[in-house]
Amino acid sequence: MVTIIIDFFRRRIAARRQRKAFALAQHLADLHRRKYLVLLWRGHPEVISMQGVKKLIREKKLILSADKARQIALFEANPRKSSAQCS
Repeated sequence: MVTIIIDFFRRRIAARRQRKAFALAQHLADLHRRKYLVLLWRGHPEVISMQGVKKLIREKKLILSADKARQIALFEANPRKSSAQCS
């Protein structure tokens, strides 16, 4: 019984972290007009820009190609078209 409750709360925490990462990725994509990915990094969802992914690949910290990173990403945030023009 106790393990069921512990698993329930672990899943709730993981789902909350994932939702927050998705929202942050979309917010940053809209703000900076870049593409952002949510990758599972060391067991936690992490928001990384595509430029950051390419930098990690160059530094040999990520052993994937950029296309493979896009395929395994939990979420890919593209900038939305906004009606307001930037000054």
